[in-house]
Amino acid sequence: MTTLANTPASPEDAFLREVDEEFRRSQLMGLWQRFGMLAIALLVLALGALAFWLYWQDRQQQAAGDAGAALTRAMEQMDVGEGARARPVLEAMTRDGPGAYSGLARMVLANDALAGGDKAKARGLYQAVASDTALPQPLRDAALVKAVRVGFDEMRPADVVAKLKPLAVPGNAWFGVAGELVAVAHFKAGKPELAKPILIAMVKDEGLSPSLRSRAAQLAIAAGVDIATLGLNAQPAQ
Repeated sequence: MTTLANTPASPEDAFLREVDEEFRRSQLMGLWQRFGMLAIALLVLALGALAFWLYWQDRQQQAAGDAGAALTRAMEQMDVGEGARARPVLEAMTRDGPGAYSGLARMVLANDALAGGDKAKARGLYQAVASDTALPQPLRDAALVKAVRVGFDEMRPADVVAKLKPLAVPGNAWFGVAGELVAVAHFKAGKPELAKPILIAMVKDEGLSPSLRSRAAQLAIAAGVDIATLGLNAQPAQ
């Protein structure tokens, strides 16, 4: 008996298969015409974006390198008394310096103003850096501490505490300096009790400088903290 598998295809079957295959080819061609060019366009756009990003990265690195060299040169000029040549460069950098260089230029100008006795200008520049959210946080923290330090005598104790309290905690890079300013602000406000926890922590923090820990110990003792609580055998030398 002859099976269906061995039955030769009729001319009609062969014709139908050819029509079916041609239909599938026409469908694929239609899909390519519809989406193939789009895929190519997307690929071209992606490659263009990648090329632009690489170019931008290279330009950023070059700009940062140029700014770093200019900042270093300006600081060297400041050190040898050529501030008149350095200041215009630094002023320009505060406006269009890449990345953190605008903030660093303001810090250098603030230091220069402070050295020249212009505390108001120095404090304003420090505060500008501290409030610039586009700058790195460590730089902003440094500027904040300096701004408070320069303006401490004119500030209300409560304002000093409010600004520096987040930094006056063990483990923070500015714990020592900020902690001392906050503690003194508490004394200035007539609330030495509030200074005790900070001062005790400062005395026990071996990561702080000996001179800073010594001053903290003296303030703590003045606030009524027992020497034994500070872990000291005797009152530190003056």
